[in-house]
Amino acid sequence: MASIVNTANNFKSSIVLHIENKIVDVKSFLGLSVSLLSNSTQYKLEIHGDDEEEAKNEMTNAFKEYGINVEII
Repeated sequence: MASIVNTANNFKSSIVLHIENKIVDVKSFLGLSVSLLSNSTQYKLEIHGDDEEEAKNEMTNAFKEYGINVEII
């Protein structure tokens, strides 16, 4: 999971993950690691900022490395 956080920190954009009824800052290792331990199968990634298009591609790939499919919203 550290690589997901490191990837997110390469971008200026706001990157948050929606998991069930929680919103988690992907740039926070603790928040992300605790949240990904849930049994949720539906993850939604929200990215806003100047470099959001590049961030969307890179973050989707970062999550895929861990077998986690995210929907970009």
